[in-house]
Amino acid sequence: MKAVAFDLGRVLFDFDYNIALKKIEDKIGISKQEIIQALFFENFAEDFEEGKISPFDFYLKFKDKTGLSLDYPEFIPVWCDIFTLNKETLSLIESLKPFYKLFLISNINKLHYDFLKKNYSYVFSLFDKEILSFEVGFVKPSPYIYQYLLQQPDLSKQDLIYIDDRPDLITEAEKQGFICIQFKDVNQCREELKNLGCFITSSEELTSLNRLKDFLKEDNSALLGLGNTLKGDDSLGVKIT
Repeated sequence: MKAVAFDLGRVLFDFDYNIALKKIEDKIGISKQEIIQALFFENFAEDFEEGKISPFDFYLKFKDKTGLSLDYPEFIPVWCDIFTLNKETLSLIESLKPFYKLFLISNINKLHYDFLKKNYSYVFSLFDKEILSFEVGFVKPSPYIYQYLLQQPDLSKQDLIYIDDRPDLITEAEKQGFICIQFKDVNQCREELKNLGCFITSSEELTSLNRLKDFLKEDNSALLGLGNTLKGDDSLGVKIT
């Protein structure tokens, strides 16, 4: 196994649209159900996830359909501040990082992505590749979005494990020939990864590995400094060239 691909929502981050809907409901006086109908039955929420409309155009459509009174800078945090990091999943990702390529594949709009990237930059730095629906123009379960996982040298479907919480998305990925794990909780996911042959470090082992890396960096710097000192220094009877 060479790579592991993670979904974002309900795997790496939990989210609750009700947080945003309640704030909007309180401000404009229409029900959450009416807001949901405007968002999802008019298709412009999906268009936004596919990158077909810009963040500002999404805001204008949202405002037009709901009578939203917030201006654009006020709307952004209301719409975006709905996520909670799953720290156990983060720990799992950190334990895989020394040994595997890590990919993120997500149905996500640009506003949510920019908000998360700004507030959780370390989390996103762990991934070698991000496949984002608003950038590639497809949302899961479109078969086309999964093909972006394979745009890596020497990587086949049998080299990669795909993790997602939604059974319909897992089903489509399996139809495409990918090895999949349906995420239910971190412990279950970790055990299934182990059963598929993945090497996963414990938190203690990961700490030891990081300490070793830091030591080797420091030791290498010390040796390099000593070498530079010895170059041209004949007082020790040693000449390094």
